Amino acid sequence: MKGSTAKVCAVTDESLLANLGRNPEVICARCGATSHNKENVCEPVAIEPDH
Repeated sequence: MKGSTAKVCAVTDESLLANLGRNPEVICARCGATSHNKENVCEPVAIEPDH
């Protein structure tokens, strides 16, 4: 499974999971997984920055 397109909810490699979740920009509406790339979650929803 390639790291750039791996779904966060299916990743079992802890270092890859940490890398995918670093500086998250989206959250999965299904399971709550976070990622910096919308391709890495099933149902991406943008994370709104705190003001």
